[in-house]
Amino acid sequence: MEVKTKLTIISILVSIMFGSLYSVTMQNVFAHESRLYSIGNKDYWITVGSIGEPVFVDDKSGAEAFISTADPANPLDSDSNGTKMMEGLEKTLKFEISAGDKKKVFEIEPAWNDPGHYEAVFYPTVETTYNYRLFGTINNVSVSFDFQCQTSEGEGQQENSTKQISEGVTQKAQRGGFGCIDSRADVGFPEPYVSNNELVHMINKTKGNSTIE
Repeated sequence: MEVKTKLTIISILVSIMFGSLYSVTMQNVFAHESRLYSIGNKDYWITVGSIGEPVFVDDKSGAEAFISTADPANPLDSDSNGTKMMEGLEKTLKFEISAGDKKKVFEIEPAWNDPGHYEAVFYPTVETTYNYRLFGTINNVSVSFDFQCQTSEGEGQQENSTKQISEGVTQKAQRGGFGCIDSRADVGFPEPYVSNNELVHMINKTKGNSTIE
């Protein structure tokens, strides 16, 4: 009886552990925006979001993209067995990151040991709305896709409507969304967190006051 009780407890603990892992994994998956595109008469799923969500100011993060061909038998299901992750697109694609009136182009790098996963690492320095523009060529067709973070909570847009994006590029479906960069003001502990950008402003203000005196 004692052995049976111990086995039951172990089984429960294992279930809890795997349940937690599943929950974390699903949160990471859904914290991105996925779109189905027809590019040069071939269907692709492109999923974009921030690395390591949720992301706070001064975290090491960046824009990431997961790109695969859709299953011809079931193109609207991005998890269908017929999908195939696309490799080698770091040669033809880049990310343009914009925040306010600031823009910067980043080369993308393939994630280690994860085909079809591409990253452009950067450190977000302010809490604002970020836009990730993925541009270049896919299937020898010029592409430019804008993905913007969402400041409000929710699952983002869910639609299967078709719309022309550019010559040779049509969007067929859209799923989910990803959050914007958060402030560390409410999560700093044991002392309030001061961002690097705030420190620079404080130092410059101090210098200005010293000059006036």
